Amino acid sequence: MTPTNFIKKIVHEEFLSTNSLSNSIKQLESKTPNIYILSKNDTVINNIKSAINNLDYNLLGVSSNGDISIEDIKKLNIDLIFISMNLNRDSGLNVANRIIDLDIPIIYILEDNHNLDNSSSENNYWNRYWNNSGNNFKNNFDNNCDYFDNYLIRNYGFILENYDSDEIRFAIDLALKKHTTDSDALINVKNRFKEKANELVIEKLYSVLLLVISITLIISGVVSRNVTFIQWIIFIPSVIMLVLAIFSLKKQKEPVPYDVNPFVSIIIPAHNEEFVIEKTIRSIINMDYKIEGKDNFEVIVVNDGSTDKTGDILVKLSDEFDNLKIMTRKAPKSGKGKGFVLNDALVIAKGEIIGVFDSDTQVCPDYLNKLIPYLNDSRVVGVQSRVRMYNKDENFLTNMQDVEFSGFGNILRAKDTIGFNGFLGGNGQFVKKDAIISAGKWDGFAVTEDLNLSVKLALNGGGIRYCGDVAVYQEAVTNWNDFIKQRVRWAIGNFETLFIYASRILTSKISIIKKIGMISHISIYLFNLFIFIGFVIFIVNMLAWFILDIPTVIRMEAPLIIGIVSAIAFFPGIAISLFRDDKRYLLFLKDLVYYWIYCFHLIPLFFKTMYTMILRKERRWSKTDHRGNAYEN
Repeated sequence: MTPTNFIKKIVHEEFLSTNSLSNSIKQLESKTPNIYILSKNDTVINNIKSAINNLDYNLLGVSSNGDISIEDIKKLNIDLIFISMNLNRDSGLNVANRIIDLDIPIIYILEDNHNLDNSSSENNYWNRYWNNSGNNFKNNFDNNCDYFDNYLIRNYGFILENYDSDEIRFAIDLALKKHTTDSDALINVKNRFKEKANELVIEKLYSVLLLVISITLIISGVVSRNVTFIQWIIFIPSVIMLVLAIFSLKKQKEPVPYDVNPFVSIIIPAHNEEFVIEKTIRSIINMDYKIEGKDNFEVIVVNDGSTDKTGDILVKLSDEFDNLKIMTRKAPKSGKGKGFVLNDALVIAKGEIIGVFDSDTQVCPDYLNKLIPYLNDSRVVGVQSRVRMYNKDENFLTNMQDVEFSGFGNILRAKDTIGFNGFLGGNGQFVKKDAIISAGKWDGFAVTEDLNLSVKLALNGGGIRYCGDVAVYQEAVTNWNDFIKQRVRWAIGNFETLFIYASRILTSKISIIKKIGMISHISIYLFNLFIFIGFVIFIVNMLAWFILDIPTVIRMEAPLIIGIVSAIAFFPGIAISLFRDDKRYLLFLKDLVYYWIYCFHLIPLFFKTMYTMILRKERRWSKTDHRGNAYEN
């Protein structure tokens, strides 16, 4: 096949693949496009001019000089430009680059046989490209020619110089339609940035208000030596904690297996993960989730601007595993947020179910077989698996994080039984693809995109279940500096969601039970502040009583039942989760006391979070660094 015929085949395939757009194109508003032609070939110019005139389009100019044409184009209301590939390389790139700023779509004119097949000119790009490409023309055409990639800036189509009027009309209409769609998308992006900038101002105002109120209450309580208000503030969340602890003892509703398990796409964002990514991929690829002996899932790893060996490791692994796909994001697009990464991968994901794992993940082989059945319910759109730490024995901090996630899992288990809506975590979340799209996908601007998606799914009426049958193991943060950095991000995400979505939740049509569950979840960092301020007051009073023989330094005068509930509500839920982990008696008591002490970090965490939210100039996502500790069962 000659180069010309091959190009015709490609272009016709492109036309055929866009036939579904023909009805939309016919419905475009009647408008006579203004056309400009840039070419050195008189034959090309005359053929295109003839076609344009026959179609009653406005031909506003023709030029063979890029510099001159740009000046003309600036003065004219040009809707579309034809550029011939016979322009020399520098002129073509110059024009195309400068047209970017003018926001005008380009249709490239591919020269006919006498130029493509028979020309011996040293400057004939297509002749040289064909000779260098051999039989891999289309592959190189699409992917491997840097010059071609650079040349086709703002490309909205191709035509051959001898195409007839109908084909040229279709090319023009399609290009204008696509440009309109792209322009609308750009406007949407700009509006999105404006919306998020407004949200940032709202968050700052609420953060200042919340900080001022909190400090005023605490100082006034200490000065007046009466903090009864704290008992009342934390009473309702304390009741909720006690109810959840009780319902966590109830058995969950058993999932019903699918008749035919759905195909699953697993997305793994990865930025500078050279220490963990290979172990993670091998663990996930080894899951035993098959149909007729073949893997019923794919793994999409998004290399988000890594500067270490992550990319090299992924290339090696992609050669080894057929169901592993690699997507690479480069600057300036990379590093903007996990939500953006997930949305990019969603475009190529084939699965009916979308799973998200972090890059430090370890799972058991039957993980999907046990988890996926939880989605076999029309009312359920998502499921979150249990999360544990595989390096829990490293130090006090890593052990407490494991206890914390054990307690969090117990809360989700209780919510699953009581009818509260569950929530997705960043690791081990699985959601129906159509539900993600209906909810507007992940919010790339959100600091905690998982919580944000959870709320949107719930507002759309979708349920989220909890699967405690299997766990995803991840690496716990090993030092306090990184830990506080991680937890500030999590707390910011909660407060973002609280400030923006609280009113929508309260006015939504979801049940009152779900409203209570959602509001209590996204406001937990605020209530935790007062819970542990209350514990501080209790400790101060106990020390004053035992050491100074002073009965009460700071009074708490709420009714006895209010005081008792507020004081003990923290402990039952975590105690039940520790028992579920088969803790020995002494180890159980030690971890219970240690975890209580550990949670006092929630007091400074609140103030650091408010300080950060008030002073930040943009929403910035920051990842947790992973060291790659050995996985332990």
